[in-house]
Amino acid sequence: MNKTNTFYFFMLFLLLPFLSKANNLLIENVSIPSKNSSTKTATIQFDISWENSWRVTSAQNNWDAVWVFVKFKNTTTDYWQHATLSYGSSHSSTSNLATIDSDDDTGTGFSKGAFIYSASTKSQGNASYQVQLEWQYGQDSQGDDDTFEIKVYGIEMVYVPSGAFYLGTGGSDPKTFYMYNNDNVNDRSVPYFVESEGAITVGTTNGNLYYDTDENSGTFREGDIPADFPKGFSAFYCMKYEITQGQYADFLNMLRTTQVSVNHISKSETYGNNLETDGSTYSSSTSFYPQVQLSHRKILNYLEWACLRPMTEMEYEKACRGTQTPVALEYAWGSTDINDGSEYTIDNGQTDSEVVASSSYSASSGNIVMSATAPDSGTGNHKPLRVGIFATSGASRVSSGATYYGIMNMSGNVTELVVTVSVEPGRSFDGSHGSGALDNVGNYTNTGWPNTAVDASATDYGYGSRGGAYVFPSSFGYVSTRNYVAYRYHDSSNVRECGGRGVRTAPSN
Repeated sequence: MNKTNTFYFFMLFLLLPFLSKANNLLIENVSIPSKNSSTKTATIQFDISWENSWRVTSAQNNWDAVWVFVKFKNTTTDYWQHATLSYGSSHSSTSNLATIDSDDDTGTGFSKGAFIYSASTKSQGNASYQVQLEWQYGQDSQGDDDTFEIKVYGIEMVYVPSGAFYLGTGGSDPKTFYMYNNDNVNDRSVPYFVESEGAITVGTTNGNLYYDTDENSGTFREGDIPADFPKGFSAFYCMKYEITQGQYADFLNMLRTTQVSVNHISKSETYGNNLETDGSTYSSSTSFYPQVQLSHRKILNYLEWACLRPMTEMEYEKACRGTQTPVALEYAWGSTDINDGSEYTIDNGQTDSEVVASSSYSASSGNIVMSATAPDSGTGNHKPLRVGIFATSGASRVSSGATYYGIMNMSGNVTELVVTVSVEPGRSFDGSHGSGALDNVGNYTNTGWPNTAVDASATDYGYGSRGGAYVFPSSFGYVSTRNYVAYRYHDSSNVRECGGRGVRTAPSN
């Protein structure tokens, strides 16, 4: 991270390496080996590597990937812009070892980024590829002889394949989804089966989707969930980990001066937030910790910038449970077995090798960061732990706390932002992706996303939280618990447990 490469090819590029600590994701050796002035395109080449990568064809039939996108700064300006990439076969990897998958994000044949993953089946292990992406610099209104700084970013993602699944468990999970039974209105024993992305009717007719309500879980039920609302049946990618402090610092460092204020979060060691600024540069000594104290608006601003989108609460259940038969009161790892008897002892605390000590770690039950297990920050308050901390060498799905598809920390650590169906504005969500750009103030601009709240008085609010957090009891980590699916983490709340992650609809090609 401490070197800058300079490359000359009609244009001057300052090419900056990128490091993300979760699985040691590293993007380096960035270069511009060719440029075509006729088509106004340039090739951006780089090496990308990360650990614990896989691709399987049986059972889960999924893989992990890295979502890669590019930011550039014309040296005649003082701000960064999102780079437009070609859509389709113009991208490549050396020896074709990687699949490079992009989508027509603009509707006119251009992409905002690309997924990179193994081109063949792969047992869990290290991944390393040399990749070439085609930048449409002409589409970004840049000239042949302009001078730039270039930054290539990567976010680890997990592919969730298309397929039918269950909402709810048929158990006593609070505010759970269930299939309505006219013969017994108190019967919540049958989970609801989602078998398409078609509209779903919520109501009191036999076979309808239904759920219990209150202030924090929403009071809106009757009516359709529109076909455009992402239900989890269609394939999508989900961030492997929660947004980390390192990722959020990268985001802040790319913003214009006028955009920083609404996205700034003050350092609070009490809550494990070590995000701080030295002049205009943000960093964190615990870059591998989840970013806490995020209002929903701040999360959405990050997702807009990274060309992702918020996850719906239906997609949350699909990402956790997959196509499996639901288990009442199950956690993200698919069972009720949990190691939450006492506060965890931590070795190598607040380092990138932070682990739960063997005396606290369970090899047979699900490990989770909730109020009973989260360590004291030294101030009498709990704090979260390194993302993916339970995924030790040889760990099982249960002991690592992984979902059916291999996504980490979906129960516990920090809350998961979801678009809810329990309020009308939430159902208006159209599943569109971020554009890569914020408005001049620093807020997201996607009109297909529900509004967020500046304060607690807001009524046009379409978001909530799932999965529990390090300040809540373990029962909040049940996959189908919906206690807070309409709770407002508004701009003025600065709530310590609030974090999140993004998703992206899988390319259709």
